[in-house]
Amino acid sequence: MKKTLLLSTLAIALGSPVFAGDPVAGQQKAGACIICHGTTGYPGIFYTYQLAGRNADKLTVKTNKYRTGKILHPIMNLAVMPLTDKDVEDIAAFYQSLKQPVMIPFVTIKGDDEEPASAK
Repeated sequence: MKKTLLLSTLAIALGSPVFAGDPVAGQQKAGACIICHGTTGYPGIFYTYQLAGRNADKLTVKTNKYRTGKILHPIMNLAVMPLTDKDVEDIAAFYQSLKQPVMIPFVTIKGDDEEPASAK
């Protein structure tokens, strides 16, 4: 417990996001996600937006926007609706723990990998 608290405090002090999810639990929960978004070495059935190696905090924020209806996409809204906050954090941690995808997607989604305006 003390080690986790120390690491979290250090990450916040350094301005780094806190890696909150459990990648092992996330792998067990990501079955539906893997079908479309793939894993390392498997591009997914739609080959559009691979999640392997992506930042967990960004994935969590984006997934929660689908969960709350701030972003509308019929498949994603239905797929993430039953997930809890912990499920989303675990799945995002799983994807961050993977290596970058073998294949680069044909389509990127605007805003997913853009730097914040202050960083430019």
